[in-house]
Amino acid sequence: MLPVLIIWVILRIRGKRNPKKPSPVISNAKKGPAVAASILLPVILLSTTLAGYSQNRTLNYQIIRNGNKVGTILFSESSTGETDHLKMESDVKTRFIFSFIAHATEEVIYHNGIMFRSSIYRRLNGSEKVNKQHQENNRQYVIHAGDRSETTKTYPITYNMLSFYSKEPVSITKVYSDNFESFLNIQKTDAHAYRVTLPDGNYNNYYYKNGVLVLVEVHHSFYSANIVLVK
Repeated sequence: MLPVLIIWVILRIRGKRNPKKPSPVISNAKKGPAVAASILLPVILLSTTLAGYSQNRTLNYQIIRNGNKVGTILFSESSTGETDHLKMESDVKTRFIFSFIAHATEEVIYHNGIMFRSSIYRRLNGSEKVNKQHQENNRQYVIHAGDRSETTKTYPITYNMLSFYSKEPVSITKVYSDNFESFLNIQKTDAHAYRVTLPDGNYNNYYYKNGVLVLVEVHHSFYSANIVLVK
């Protein structure tokens, strides 16, 4: 998810400072109101059904570091029947010694509440850096990352890192990280506040209001930033 993108950009910056060797629808008025009503009623019922069947929403965030805006996030969610599609597009543009422009796209599709497919794509200064997919297959997941392909038995996945932007983990104790390819513990720190500690020791705090994610605090050993809901 996005906090990982921020950290990843900073790591690249540090790498520039300390370079290392690379590793490998009608009605008829003449027939009277009764006939018109008999035609319109099914249409009304159908419209109501469709409205409940398909739902969409978007959330916009700004990435703030040291009081300055360094990036944006656009999160979208569409639900149709038993399928939920979550997508996040993020852009970070900052300058230390060098200029860094990073773009990331993350997606996940849930069917009947279980993750069916997910993907992570990251690009830095125009060059692809990460391109990873999870695909459900016979009650397990196949992970594709570049030339690497392997199977993991971490099935079922019902809440991954992108899901933090979709719903508050009120009764959820673990979250799956596509990036680290493992489940992480969710610690409740206060009312509507949660913390996830990453395998590298860094952590993120998530804050909700009326069930909507309004703030993410990214805490890293040499970096901190806030992801703030703007609308």
